[in-house]
Amino acid sequence: MDHDASLAARGIVLSTTAFGEADKIVTLYCQDLGRITAIAKGAFKSKKRFVNKLEPYSQLLCFYQRPRQGGSLFLLKEAELLDARIHIRQEYRRYIAAAYFCELLLLLTREHDPDEPLYVLLCGVLDSLNHNEQPLRIVPLAILNLLCILGYQPELAHCSRCHQPIVPQRRYRFLPGGGCLLCSNCQPEATPTPRLSLQTIRILLSALTLPHNRLHRLHLNRQNLIEATEALHAYTLHLVQRDVHAYASFREILGNI
Repeated sequence: MDHDASLAARGIVLSTTAFGEADKIVTLYCQDLGRITAIAKGAFKSKKRFVNKLEPYSQLLCFYQRPRQGGSLFLLKEAELLDARIHIRQEYRRYIAAAYFCELLLLLTREHDPDEPLYVLLCGVLDSLNHNEQPLRIVPLAILNLLCILGYQPELAHCSRCHQPIVPQRRYRFLPGGGCLLCSNCQPEATPTPRLSLQTIRILLSALTLPHNRLHRLHLNRQNLIEATEALHAYTLHLVQRDVHAYASFREILGNI
């Protein structure tokens, strides 16, 4: 392979880290490459190639070289800014929501494993967080879709023990270890697992049937939003087996709305 040849790919900046005095390490999710880590040499000094481009959640056309044999870092040679999504970085709640979703994406995906539906979801979620008047309400719905794309869809249509469909006469709790529901007939109320109201369950089920660009049309009230967020957070903790650092800030914002 000719390592001096530049290739091009669309990608979204997930995170950046300083590397020495002049360079940046950039983590991107690319349409054709999946999640990659690249070094942008001279990024802090560049007045043309990278200036104001390598910001979190920006969408880029990346010109790169693949890692050399035995290496892991792509070389990001230049970038063309396609969408800065500047409102995410200008408003704290939008920024934290994006940080939480993207941290989960980082924890749940592998490098060099492209997934077109996942890329489309990421673009749609960040566009909604950049433009919508109520950006927080899309986050649990987006996380649910993220889990489904990656093969971790929770079972929300019936009780996992008695297999009866959800009905108004019963109360439901979500079991993070199994990604499923238990009805009040099958589990004592004292069990310390997240409770989901019938309305919240129905909203989550609706989110599984809608295109990503229409998720914002589902109306979650404050109770729905908190219930869905806490249940899905508990489930993702079980999956990744480590803290999700942005969650605490996101949950604090929800407590203040």
